[in-house]
Amino acid sequence: MAGVLALGALVATGCGPDGTRSATHGGSGSPHPGSSSSAPDAIRGFDFGSAAWHHPMLNTMLRARTQRGDRTLTLHDGRGRGSTPDGGPVSCRGAGAPVYGDIGGGSQVAAAGLVCSAGVNEYTAYYVWRWDAAKRTAVQDDQPLVVGEHCGSDVRTVAYRGHAFAITVGLGRLDSSCADSDRGRTPYSYTVVERDGFLMRSTPEQGAVRECALNNGDMHQLRGVTLYADRDASSPVVYRPKGLATLWTVGGHDYYESTDDLTGKKTRWQFVRANLPHGYVCGYRQVG
Repeated sequence: MAGVLALGALVATGCGPDGTRSATHGGSGSPHPGSSSSAPDAIRGFDFGSAAWHHPMLNTMLRARTQRGDRTLTLHDGRGRGSTPDGGPVSCRGAGAPVYGDIGGGSQVAAAGLVCSAGVNEYTAYYVWRWDAAKRTAVQDDQPLVVGEHCGSDVRTVAYRGHAFAITVGLGRLDSSCADSDRGRTPYSYTVVERDGFLMRSTPEQGAVRECALNNGDMHQLRGVTLYADRDASSPVVYRPKGLATLWTVGGHDYYESTDDLTGKKTRWQFVRANLPHGYVCGYRQVG
């Protein structure tokens, strides 16, 4: 079960549609929709190369789960074609063999990836898939495990170790251009587990799955801050400092999750980075 995927370039946040290889918003994982099978490894028989996928190039990456009508793309022999929300052509292929393991939910899940290209831009998105015993099929999580594009960070490996998905990325630099994005990346490793039905980072710091290292928007200094693993107040708390907290936002679309959160309630969430003495933590802050 210790499969390892050495991926091409992937990334986190940021760069526009003029990249040429893969990058990331680490995505948040929400309570899974499927029920576990009595066979804990039933998902190993699922054919991801003929599955219907959603992907950041097909839909808004952090849409509310209550949203309907998601675009999907069905693969045939591991390849498929679809369209972006504005009608542009998208070509997709599987990102290699899935990685399997029990990350805390009591049965094996899969981390499977899809590489999609539109023009000169390319995104690789990995999602957690879970076995739904009632439907006798695998179900894709609504939010990515890790996403990559050319302008930013890249994903080096995805593996299963110690009841967690272990991910290593090369973090990009805030001051680098797309042309320079292949140089100067800093290796960074973390693990992802499932807790109380939500995906979250467990090491080196607890946090949301989505990557925030390149958050370069507004800075806020606030007291009484609570950061959650997901856009849901029932998700695990990942950061609650006693004093003043310095937070960095994504920028541009500060409150883009301002209609429904993952529970369908009218709530606004802000995705932020809090710097720590020896690292950082990513999380969601409820703002109304």
